[in-house]
Amino acid sequence: MTTKMTITHLTHDLAQKKSFVSFVWTDDPSKRLGLEVPYGTALAEIETAAERAVAELVTELQTAQRVLP
Repeated sequence: MTTKMTITHLTHDLAQKKSFVSFVWTDDPSKRLGLEVPYGTALAEIETAAERAVAELVTELQTAQRVLP
């Protein structure tokens, strides 16, 4: 079964000049993810910006060094 994530929010923080996209897993609504996207991202551009943000997160997680405290 393919996991699906629904984009539920696009928010813009005017004071900090940052924008964020929020996802919810369709098969488990308790699973949520929020990622930063380029400031001022328009709704017409959200899918591309969200895909890029997820890809950047995957790369960061794959290359992150894991250490014990």
